[in-house]
Amino acid sequence: FMERADLYRTTLEKYLALPRVAVAIDPNDPITVGKIIRELIDEPGGLDLHLGMFIPTIQGQGDDEQKKHWLPMCIKLQIIGTYAQTELGHGTYIRGLETTATYDAEKEQFVIHSPTLTATKWWPGGMGKTSTHAVVMARLI
Repeated sequence: FMERADLYRTTLEKYLALPRVAVAIDPNDPITVGKIIRELIDEPGGLDLHLGMFIPTIQGQGDDEQKKHWLPMCIKLQIIGTYAQTELGHGTYIRGLETTATYDAEKEQFVIHSPTLTATKWWPGGMGKTSTHAVVMARLI
């Protein structure tokens, strides 16, 4: 039996081997292989949303330039992402999102704003422990 912190650390160590193992098994599709290996690990380890939501969101919603920029870093675990959609007051109800994203043309970036306590992003797995990046669901202003 391991304490929670030890289990998290040892599982994360297993996850960190995924890029090398996945590329060795199938260099043409390391993400799919990584997902299969993740199922074999079968312990919580901080990369579930990276593999299951963060990468697929970039694959499905990113343009070619964004995919070329972000996916190699995702696959090599140079960045670890999470998916921040659920809000404390609204669950996963997308139409109820209070968080806003306003584009600042001068800085060429989005300003994310959660105006109320109920807009607090809730359950973004890995955030605060392993994630370095996030896909944030928000209303575009």
